[in-house]
Amino acid sequence: MVALQALSRSAVTREGKDTLVSVPRSVQDGSQCGREKLELVLSNLQADVLELLLEFVYTGSLVIDSANAKTLLEAASKFQFHTFCKVCVSFLEKQLTASNCLGVLAMAEAMRCSELYHMAKAFALQIFPEVAAQEEILSISKDDFIAYISNDSLNTKAEELVYETVIKWIKKDPVSRAQYASELLAVVRLPFIHPSYLLNVVDNEELIKSSEACRDLVNEAKRYHMLPHARQEMQTPRTRPRLSAGVAEVIVLVGGRQMVGMTQRSLVAVTCWNPQNNKWYPLASLPFYDREFFSVVSAGDNIYLSGPRKAKAQKSLLCRWSLLLTLGLGLPSLGPFLTPCLLSGPLILPTGGMESGVTLADVWCYMSLLDNWNLVSRMTVPRCRHNSLVYDGKIYTLGGLGVAGNVDHVERYDTITNQWEAVAPLPKAVHSAAATVCGGKIYVFGGVNEAGRAAGVLQSYVPQTNTWSFIESPMIDNKYAPAVTLNGFVFILGGAYARATTIYDPDKGNIKAGPNMNHSRQFCSAVVLDGKIYATGGIVSSEGPALGNMEAYEPATNTWTLLPHMPCPVFRHGCVVIKKYIQSG
Repeated sequence: MVALQALSRSAVTREGKDTLVSVPRSVQDGSQCGREKLELVLSNLQADVLELLLEFVYTGSLVIDSANAKTLLEAASKFQFHTFCKVCVSFLEKQLTASNCLGVLAMAEAMRCSELYHMAKAFALQIFPEVAAQEEILSISKDDFIAYISNDSLNTKAEELVYETVIKWIKKDPVSRAQYASELLAVVRLPFIHPSYLLNVVDNEELIKSSEACRDLVNEAKRYHMLPHARQEMQTPRTRPRLSAGVAEVIVLVGGRQMVGMTQRSLVAVTCWNPQNNKWYPLASLPFYDREFFSVVSAGDNIYLSGPRKAKAQKSLLCRWSLLLTLGLGLPSLGPFLTPCLLSGPLILPTGGMESGVTLADVWCYMSLLDNWNLVSRMTVPRCRHNSLVYDGKIYTLGGLGVAGNVDHVERYDTITNQWEAVAPLPKAVHSAAATVCGGKIYVFGGVNEAGRAAGVLQSYVPQTNTWSFIESPMIDNKYAPAVTLNGFVFILGGAYARATTIYDPDKGNIKAGPNMNHSRQFCSAVVLDGKIYATGGIVSSEGPALGNMEAYEPATNTWTLLPHMPCPVFRHGCVVIKKYIQSG
């Protein structure tokens, strides 16, 4: 303010785009001698803008219009005149349109005006179809363009429009912009473009045909459409749905156990977490109660659970629930997230399990579109504490604990024909092992042997030849721990009340220790989503407590980070990733 008051007693003249200010020496040092003057050149500041600033200082009045608002804000920001800035920001926010919002966004970022920046960004993202039709979007910089169209919150019902906008931006200046074609195409969610559009439009675009990197991206999208069962292995930023699609990749927690004092109780809750908005949503509860040691796996966007079946007591309970629903009275309160709600999307299937000490062969399929559970074809061998995984679109159940002890039996399920068939058995019968698919092979790590001890064996299966091989090693001592595959490596997490992360390199055949998790986790579950590993729940010791949090492993930093809490502490639960339609609100 002092500086502006000083300038008000100065001579202000215009020199091109700059403003020359002559300040009397007495203004600077307080002397009475005003013969000498100090001349200041204010670059890129018009004299009439400075005069408006000075007028506002003394009169409190200001005339702002669409022609001078930006220059006034720049000048006010330069002098750190915050009150004046707020007035300009308020005016510009009301003047945002599809034709100017990207320019305002760039200006706000350059001036570090956070309030205007966030307002312009949200506005531009919300009305993308209108912004895409304007000339302004074709004139923004490459980096600003990528930042805009790569945003998860970009509001578009059709990814085809994003692709078309990219092509238009390049063709605005093909000589200088064609070199960025693959970089720009990499932020388009090509897997969400309709297959016929990929084949008839994208494939025939000369910019795409002339770039090997672009063709690779298009082929990646084609594989995503052609191999739905392998989508879990194709996770990239391009396979992440935008928020506007109403579809999100979610982590689903299925059932499990809770600690209540020194006792345990089963959970029937099924919930999903959307990492894009950090919200939990309830899904249809399990159709059974007081069962454990089942296995859960997702095939494509379906979820399968092998094991549980109804007992007489549970039948009567379910009948009472059915009667209550029929009468319109709803379900009895069993805690949070236990009331079914109607969402649309994929399936979930748990397999095997134990009920009142009886090992089961039942298989349940959760249909996300209808949000309900249905029995499908039973396994040929009852089992619990087994592993389930998906290879080439078929579900494999491996080993486990059967009626008479450990099971070496392996079978696979065809989700299309609803049929099970046996394949080559495990060389070593184990239960409570860690299993995953990596590099075209199925791996089973450790587990518990017939003697009840850590098995100390790594077993690998080649589906194409239906053959197993194994090696014994004291370094493979895991039990009650999950395994996941990330970037060509196998990660085994926790187990035996440990914080350890064990990493196996299938190419070199060696095992090494990774970074410890923040908590000891036995009977936890883990999944891979967006290039990160998520470990969920588990139990710290045999007396508890059960854990009600998750943590994520970031390979770039080789660290684990604790995440917000789950709906409730849980262990011995299922955990899978699917794409799911999430209702707004």
